Amino acid sequence: MIYLDASVLMSLLVADAHTEKAGGWYSGLTATVIVSDLANLEVSAVLSRHLRVGRLTHGGVEGALLDFDAMRADCERLSHGAADFLLAQRVVRDFSTKLAAADALHLASAKNAGAALATLDARLAEAARRQGVEVTELG
Repeated sequence: MIYLDASVLMSLLVADAHTEKAGGWYSGLTATVIVSDLANLEVSAVLSRHLRVGRLTHGGVEGALLDFDAMRADCERLSHGAADFLLAQRVVRDFSTKLAAADALHLASAKNAGAALATLDARLAEAARRQGVEVTELG
């Protein structure tokens, strides 16, 4: 199982410096892919911000959301539970991780699900490795 954070999802949906690498990696996946409710919220919020600042048109955002909904339909959904929040709190209280709450929740949820973590965030990847979570390289 592979847990995708929002950084990977956004690169799959909106062209950026990582899109080619992420797309090639994703197209070859055979493992079960997990997309959490938090990642769903983050993707929607980032796309909304792209519209507000003029990076994407309304049609571009709607298209990305349709693509995301189709992608998510083929993935396992993860709703965060109490154990995820408790572990995320412990991770955040380890000040050396320097993780934001959302990133700590992604890490905790991947760990509790027994999944590898796919992320483009170097800080999150390092914290995950220190927590014993396998980090999937995208290329």
